[in-house]
Amino acid sequence: MRHMSFKEYLESKERLREAVANTPKQTSSYNVTKYCRLVIGESKDEKSTVSLKPKNRIVVEWEYLDIDNPTPLSIKFEGAKDVDPFDDHQTFWQGKKLQTWLWRNTREETNA
Repeated sequence: MRHMSFKEYLESKERLREAVANTPKQTSSYNVTKYCRLVIGESKDEKSTVSLKPKNRIVVEWEYLDIDNPTPLSIKFEGAKDVDPFDDHQTFWQGKKLQTWLWRNTREETNA
């Protein structure tokens, strides 16, 4: 493997930052690992919960305006009862709170 010069490193880092700035949205899939509930709704007044069980799947579309705190744009549920798998749902939770919930209750799917 060839080593990069410092100049090449800086150029590649800048190209990566530009690519992230141009495509700040990402869709991630998560497999539920235990029985749990997720709060959905646009506000605390209009909230409802979705009951999930192992082997259900959650698909979240993230917007990365801030790389450390992404914003959840939409959530889809596959295999959950009483929820249409084609409907997009919103949550009033902040990105960090949803990430923490996902970290505790799911495992992210990988393409490897």
